[in-house]
Amino acid sequence: MSIALISTGTELLKGSVVNTNSAFIGRELASAGLQVIADFTIGDHPRELYAALSDALKLADIIVITGGLGPTRDDLSLDAAARFFGLELESDPVLEEKVTAFWHRRHTGRVPGLVLKQARRPADSVVLDNPNGSAGGIAFRTVYDRRERLVVLLPGPPRELEPMVRQALIPLLKSQSTTDREYTLGFLVSGVGEFTIQQQLEKALKEFEIELAYCARPAGTRVFFSGADRGRVEAAAERAHALLSPAALPVGELEMADYVVKLLGQSHLQLVTAESCTGGLIAGRLTDLPGVSEVFKGGVVVYSNELKHRLLGVPEELLAEHGAVSRECAEAMIRGAVSRLEADCAIAVTGIAGPGGGTEAKPVGLVHIGAKLGEAEQVREFRFNGDRRAIRERTVEHAFAMLRELLEPSTF
Repeated sequence: MSIALISTGTELLKGSVVNTNSAFIGRELASAGLQVIADFTIGDHPRELYAALSDALKLADIIVITGGLGPTRDDLSLDAAARFFGLELESDPVLEEKVTAFWHRRHTGRVPGLVLKQARRPADSVVLDNPNGSAGGIAFRTVYDRRERLVVLLPGPPRELEPMVRQALIPLLKSQSTTDREYTLGFLVSGVGEFTIQQQLEKALKEFEIELAYCARPAGTRVFFSGADRGRVEAAAERAHALLSPAALPVGELEMADYVVKLLGQSHLQLVTAESCTGGLIAGRLTDLPGVSEVFKGGVVVYSNELKHRLLGVPEELLAEHGAVSRECAEAMIRGAVSRLEADCAIAVTGIAGPGGGTEAKPVGLVHIGAKLGEAEQVREFRFNGDRRAIRERTVEHAFAMLRELLEPSTF
């Protein structure tokens, strides 16, 4: 059962909007044992969808199209797909009622015709419920090149698409033929390069006859193990985990921050953060996670020396002698955070994210990260490459990795 994705939207090609939908769908389908074999990104013109459909149908039996279902004049995916497959669109009374009700939540007066076009669908199609928007998803079967195909259209906004993928698309696809279903496992490896990981695993796992995939990220490298035989995939993942420990998170764990929060919860610990160069990114990453209030008390952004001293008690003499970007300052920050914010553990970061502010002695990319748990603490110096965004992202992920080491001392 092969699947191809087609993302529509001229804004995606211009780079004004990042196409996170393809990555999300691919990740969710892989976790469900479903294989995406191709991914197309096109503009809003119908001829571009015709060309993408022609190419995608040479490769896959299931086509998932995202975007172009809204009420504007450039939302043409449904019309273009219907014309491509020779299907008539008809108004659905149930959909029309939902579209009308959604419109009247925010507007008064008559519903515009462009809005009501979202109530159309091909005959014999299935409507996929969209609880967060007016445009429902559409799924229909058709015959193309003497083979039956399944075509699914989903709205483009991630807040609408993501719940629909989990609640509607995956159950729909799983109800199809189970032949060629893949089973996938993965985990995150921190502090080891992708090439080194590949060298370690390719020969060691050859006997399992499974597919390996690697995805490098600021937090480390995600390693995925896929195959039709669940037992082989599980055995290969466990063998790889043993080879890569302690750098590898447990099988199934793909995000360092998520895993650290789980460890904090298991030990009933309270975390605080003290951030300078990351400006609250660590706290933001934590508060993205549901239920984090059980373990995260809060944090402070101490960008200036004045606030490092006033809020965390970093001595003025220390700042004068060593500077804010120093091991000594990071050490004082974690100690001050734990004592003044009354927590069990803390993360602190101070550095130069650039593009300016660097010197020969303290260049752009120099970061000191501290982590403290009870009496145990560690402070490390890093020299990150990249632009301001990359330096800050790497700082966040390395901070979580250092706290993990304190939370799992037996592993290291």
